[in-house]
Amino acid sequence: MPVREICKQKGCRASPRCEHPWWFDVMYDGKRWRMRVDDFALAREAREPITVKQTAEKVWEPRFLAEIIAGRDPRVPPNVPKAAQALTVADFLDRYFTSYVEAEGLRTAGTIKGRLNAVKACLGDRPVSVLEKPSEILRFKAAYRPAHEIATVNRALSTLRAAINWGRFQDPPFLTSSPFHRFGVTIKTKDETKRDRRVGLQEEKQLLDAALSMNSAEHRWVGSSMHDRLIGALETCCRQGEMLRIQNRHIDWDQHQIAIPGAHAKAAENRRIPFDPQGRLAPILKRRAKLGPNTYVFGTESGEFQKSFKTAWEALLLVANGYETKRLKPGLWVQRDRERLRQIDLHWHDLRHEGACRLLADAVDIRTIQLMLGHSDIKQTQRYLNITDEELRKAMTGVWERRRQLRAVNQDPRK
Repeated sequence: MPVREICKQKGCRASPRCEHPWWFDVMYDGKRWRMRVDDFALAREAREPITVKQTAEKVWEPRFLAEIIAGRDPRVPPNVPKAAQALTVADFLDRYFTSYVEAEGLRTAGTIKGRLNAVKACLGDRPVSVLEKPSEILRFKAAYRPAHEIATVNRALSTLRAAINWGRFQDPPFLTSSPFHRFGVTIKTKDETKRDRRVGLQEEKQLLDAALSMNSAEHRWVGSSMHDRLIGALETCCRQGEMLRIQNRHIDWDQHQIAIPGAHAKAAENRRIPFDPQGRLAPILKRRAKLGPNTYVFGTESGEFQKSFKTAWEALLLVANGYETKRLKPGLWVQRDRERLRQIDLHWHDLRHEGACRLLADAVDIRTIQLMLGHSDIKQTQRYLNITDEELRKAMTGVWERRRQLRAVNQDPRK
C-alpha cells in the first residue's frame, strides 16, 4: 500500500482522538522509501497539510514515485530558485525595500524599514530560503514578542509577508512558497488588545491645570503650548502629526473649519474638520492667527514647527498625577518615573479616541465621526468608539423608560 496511516504515538490503538498522519511507503528497486506525505507536499508548494487519502494518492503519490524513478531522493527539498542562491535574508529585504518600497514611494517607508530591520536582526545572516519555513518565522516572532506589543509584532509579520509575496513573483523568483497560510504562520489580529482607555472630565481638568503650572525654566515654559495642544487634540480628533502641521492658512473662518491636506494625512486624502466658533478651540485659533498665515497653530510659542513633544507630555502626566519630575540627565527620566508613567497608562493617541467617543455620546452619526477621524474603513472607526459604564447606564435607562411608557399605553382600557 503506497499511502497508509502510521502513528508513532506510544499506546495509540486507532484512537479517534489521535491524528494519524499519511505516509508514503514504497518499495522500488529493492529499496524501501518511507516519508510523511505532509513533509513531501509542503516542500513542493502545498498550501496546507494533506488530510485526505485521495489527495495523497492522486496528486502527490505520482510526484513522489516520479522523483524516485528519476534517481532523486524525495526526502531532499527541491532546489531553491537560482535568483535566491547565496542570497541572505538581509540582502533580500534590502532589495525589497529599494526595488519596491522606495520605488513606489510608499508613505510609510520609514516604518517599513524599521520592521524589516527587526527581521534582519534575527534572521539577516541566514539564507533567504529560511523565509519559506514556518518554524523560522515563528522563531523570529518568539524573539521579537517579549519586548513588543502583539499589535507591533503583527505589523512586522504583515510587512514580512508582503516582502515574501513580492519575492515570489519576481522574474526569476527569490522564493517559491510562503509560510503564511492556514496551517503555517497566521497573523491573529484578534489577539491585539482593544485599547479602551478613556479620559474623564476630572482627569482632563487635572491635565489642563497641570499644563498651566508648567511655565517655568524647569519645564522650558511649555505649559501654555501643552494646554492648547490638549484642547486641540480633543476638539479636532486629529493625529499628533496632523495636528502639529496645521498652519493658520489652513483655517477657514468663513466656514469655521480646519483643512487637513492629504500630504499630512495618513490616508493621503484631504479632509476638513469643522470647529465651534463659540467653543474653547476658537480663542486659541484667533490668538495664534496673529503670528501670520504660515506659522503653525500648535507649534512653538513663536509659531515654528515642532516635530515632537514627548518629553513635555511625559512631564505633564507626572505633574497632573502629583509626582515630581526628575531626570538623571537631560532627556533621561529616572526609572521610577518610567514605572509611574506605565501605571498612569495614558497615551497622547488616547485623546483622539476620547474625542471620537465624546462625539458618539453626543449622538453624532458614526459616518460623520469616520470623516472627522479620516478613516478609510468604518471598521477602524468602530474600534475607536468605547462606551463608559455611565454612558451605557444612561442609554439603558432611556430604553427602560420607553418600555414602561409603552406598557402603560397598552394597558390603558381606552386604547
